[in-house]
Amino acid sequence: MTISAPTHSKAFDFIIVGAGVAGCVLASRLTENGKFSVLLLEAGDDVVPGSEPADILDSYPTSYYNKQYVWSGLKASWRTEQFGSNHFPQGRIMGGGGSVMGMVSLRGTPADYAQWEESGAKGWAWNDVLPYFCKLENDFNFTGSLHGNDGPIPIRRIPEAQWPPLTQALSAYAQSHQIPFISDMNGDFRDGFGAVPMCNTPHRRASTALCYLTADTRKRPNLTIMNQVLVRRIMFEGCRAVGVQVKVGDGVAEFRANEVIVSGGGIFSPTLLMRSGIGDAKNLQDLGIDVVANRPGVGRNLQNHPIMFLGMHLKRKARQSPQLRTHPSACFRFSSGLPNTAPSDLYINIQSKTSWSPLGQQIGNLAPCLLRPNSRGQVSLLSADLDVHPKIEFRFLDDPIDTERLGIAFAQAVNMLSDSRVSALSGIPFPVRFTDRLRLLNELNQKNVLKTSVLAALLDACPFGSDFLLSTMTGDRVDLKALVADSARLSEFIHANVAGMFHPVGACRMGNASDPQAVVDSSGLVYGVNGLRVADSSIMPNLIAGNTNIPTIMLAEKLADAILQSHPTVN
Repeated sequence: MTISAPTHSKAFDFIIVGAGVAGCVLASRLTENGKFSVLLLEAGDDVVPGSEPADILDSYPTSYYNKQYVWSGLKASWRTEQFGSNHFPQGRIMGGGGSVMGMVSLRGTPADYAQWEESGAKGWAWNDVLPYFCKLENDFNFTGSLHGNDGPIPIRRIPEAQWPPLTQALSAYAQSHQIPFISDMNGDFRDGFGAVPMCNTPHRRASTALCYLTADTRKRPNLTIMNQVLVRRIMFEGCRAVGVQVKVGDGVAEFRANEVIVSGGGIFSPTLLMRSGIGDAKNLQDLGIDVVANRPGVGRNLQNHPIMFLGMHLKRKARQSPQLRTHPSACFRFSSGLPNTAPSDLYINIQSKTSWSPLGQQIGNLAPCLLRPNSRGQVSLLSADLDVHPKIEFRFLDDPIDTERLGIAFAQAVNMLSDSRVSALSGIPFPVRFTDRLRLLNELNQKNVLKTSVLAALLDACPFGSDFLLSTMTGDRVDLKALVADSARLSEFIHANVAGMFHPVGACRMGNASDPQAVVDSSGLVYGVNGLRVADSSIMPNLIAGNTNIPTIMLAEKLADAILQSHPTVN
């Protein structure tokens, strides 16, 4: 059942705050057996079965460019605030980031989950999480013990015959350099060049909103969904969470439950905990917030994937076919080999189309990325006011080895671009500084349709001028070979141009009860209080070697099982 405003004061068994990637999974699984009543709260719009917007359904992430689907005014500093901040899109719509991001479906590697367990997340080793990866997926390409074929999320890879020319050229580069081809990057964890698994079909996105909150799921009488609802705070009686206070339109309402499950995502879950009195006691007191539990780890341990961008103006023959509605098609995963670093810590993403726009359809991209950064950031509460966003500082490159490793990935990408098979497809490659100026140009609106159409026509009419125009539009003109040959200059360049993916994790991390920086136990229960759980990417102790969407779905599936096992009957 879906309602748009509070109509009663019923107490629920569970209130789920946030219908993002994890929240939709939890709402579906916790209502399956009919024993429990669930209230699912979402700040953004609903995605109603049968009436989904076309850009949400698109198997190319067109929805990423629609500012209506993300939190307005949210900014983050890739390093610290003194180095500036950028718009940081976080989903504000049913399905969260899974409704707007790129649908890459990497699980990470067994080494990631071994590190989780070593960090105090007991029961989260590879053999513990694999059954839930299998449970969630319907893999189109692989069967056997490593894969599921009956789950709600379709997983597929673009066949090699459909790869764009840039991907084909890089495949040839990999073969000539004896780089192994990895056909299943979710089951074969060697370094190599491989097809990117995607969570979609050729014609439709596969978010948890679409795949878990189906029309049949929504008919369940024990599921209530409210959207356009802002949760002001979690309500406590002593140290027990008893419900939430919410803003609905111009009014305020309160809902009670036996357990509150926070699924606000990597940024908003720690923010809600702090606003509700769980966090560093002194910081909360300074903001006039009554302290419920002194947990200094809330907001700390923030992680994200640092990334760089190398663009190129593709020749007409090298562009991605309009019929291929995909974001990337293949990638490189490799290891820096530096002392005290985990294997498979580096990644290069390949794109033959970088935006929905006529201009983006002409621009290719190699994006070197650090998968396992050592640096840690923080989400800091600036005000108890619901309308004031937190300060987000990722503190990329605080650890010097992160700079060195990202430099290795960047140099490898430059080397690939200089290969004759690759360079024959484009103009001179140029580094891209991902600024708010570019973001505004990428917003999906009629003004940008016209502007990018004109730019695209000019670039095709004057291909020799495209190198100068694009390099000055997106950053500074740079001799890439000279840059990577000078380690000191490369380090400076990386510090000035590093950007981030949209994979915030860790700010409510799992850990041992004896660890003062741990926020939740291995079942997501918040230390220091009762009746409160966090279930989303914020509880991951460390980043996985890949995108976070599928691991977050796995996490929600596993926690849903744990919750059901701990509540065998209706309370």
